[in-house]
Amino acid sequence: MLKNRYVNISKILIREGKMIRILNCILVFLLAFGACTKQVKEHIHVDTGVTVEVLGAHKYKLIAIGGASSTSVEENDTFKMKNTSCTAAKSIAARKLEELEPEQKNRLFFMETVDTKYIDEGAYCEITYHYELPAPKKQQ
Repeated sequence: MLKNRYVNISKILIREGKMIRILNCILVFLLAFGACTKQVKEHIHVDTGVTVEVLGAHKYKLIAIGGASSTSVEENDTFKMKNTSCTAAKSIAARKLEELEPEQKNRLFFMETVDTKYIDEGAYCEITYHYELPAPKKQQ
């Protein structure tokens, strides 16, 4: 008797089209819920720092790896991650060059950017620089 009641109820719901409406409502709810959940992406860990290759007297090749700000990584904002990680790489390389050439510390110096690579969608930035101490200007 109980089994017949459930069969009758399902027949009534199907006849009136309510079952389709209920399924549509459930589907819409699941889609809305899925869109609202925050996607969490795991980022790899890369050691940051500078590798120096001495090419000659006052000539260096610096490979700097900088990490993005924690805020940009949490927000998963690719533009901010690329910007902050490359800024970090540049400042790490500049500090290392100041250590290598302390007499140039208060002078403007130019590091030529040879290559830039983004790691893990911008969470890290690897920049290769070339530095050569400019020749002194001849006085006339």
